[in-house]
Amino acid sequence: MAMILSSIKKVLSKPLGEIFSISRILKNRTWENNSLYLDLVKNSLVGLYQTTPEGQILYANQAILKMLKYDSLEDLLEKDLSKECYVDSNKRENFKKILEEKGEIINFKSEWYTKEGDVIYVREGARAVRDITGRIYRYDGYVDNITDFKLTQMKLIKATQEAEEASKLKSAFLTNMNHEIRTPMNSILGFAELLEDSVLSKENHLKYIGAIQQSSVRMLNTIDELIQISRLDADCLDIYIEDLNVKDVIEDTYVLYKPEADAKGIEFSYENNYKAKEIIIFSDKEKIEIILSKLISNAIKYTNKGSVKFGFDFKTKTNEIQFYIKDTGVGISSEDQELIFEHFYRIDNGKELIYEGSGLGLTIVKEYVRILGGKIRIESVKGEGSQFYFVLPIN
Repeated sequence: MAMILSSIKKVLSKPLGEIFSISRILKNRTWENNSLYLDLVKNSLVGLYQTTPEGQILYANQAILKMLKYDSLEDLLEKDLSKECYVDSNKRENFKKILEEKGEIINFKSEWYTKEGDVIYVREGARAVRDITGRIYRYDGYVDNITDFKLTQMKLIKATQEAEEASKLKSAFLTNMNHEIRTPMNSILGFAELLEDSVLSKENHLKYIGAIQQSSVRMLNTIDELIQISRLDADCLDIYIEDLNVKDVIEDTYVLYKPEADAKGIEFSYENNYKAKEIIIFSDKEKIEIILSKLISNAIKYTNKGSVKFGFDFKTKTNEIQFYIKDTGVGISSEDQELIFEHFYRIDNGKELIYEGSGLGLTIVKEYVRILGGKIRIESVKGEGSQFYFVLPIN
């Protein structure tokens, strides 16, 4: 106290003009400091703001205006921060609760609306300002736009999840491939060994040869699908566009699969609503035959009673042809319908039903339809059958 009084006495002992000079210097320094502070706030790259606890915006710098796409501070001041800026109002309430309890908050993440209604991801912090009674009357805070970082993070998480899922499906696929190759191979080797028996009856001889042929066809189909999917993945598939007679393709496919359907005791038919002998479109005949074959083969495989029928019709408005395959088989659940065209995916129909196949057939079908400029869709109810439709351009 004595030192302070001594300093005051020294100042007062100076001439009046000198005292006024000292006062002006102190005043100028205060003004300069305030000016520098205001420039710092206005030009900061980080958004700085002041609001009431109720959400009324008192001040926001240029960085926030730019972030939220407002033309002027006056436009923003009309907004209610708690109701119009936060995407999730509960986050605003949580933000307030932390400030009331702790007095400050940092790295609080939330989503805000811009003036145009776009959603941005932000990271913010604030300090509660109290009056002499301890009541909070203002928040002084900062906000940083982390949208680019957040979107990149979400993409990385999605990519990681997809990679993990692909790894699981690939493992399941390799396990299935092991089964699909080893099973027919063991059958071929086993029956070939039985054929060495010199006293084998002619009936058994023919039976074993038939089993070897059946297993050979199964293994060739598996290898063929592996080659097809590899060529699709490598984007090295040849396309041969030509005039083709749709009715010939339909009739040939019917003749090919009629014995298989008869062997299972199911009705197999194709619908022909056109009297013309030739119905010509311009496309890849081999690809269309493969698409039809795989869909019809699946329909027969998964139908134990009832019928399988197929056919085509025209969409004259869009100049397209629509093929369809309908069955009364096991059906496909709505969840599986989203996945059946994926690589390495096979539907689990329970322990009672075990079906052969690599799980690549529908993947190949979807890609062939896409390559030919078409689309494929499915309508199905589990336990009541399935209907596949694929549409292709006529020219």
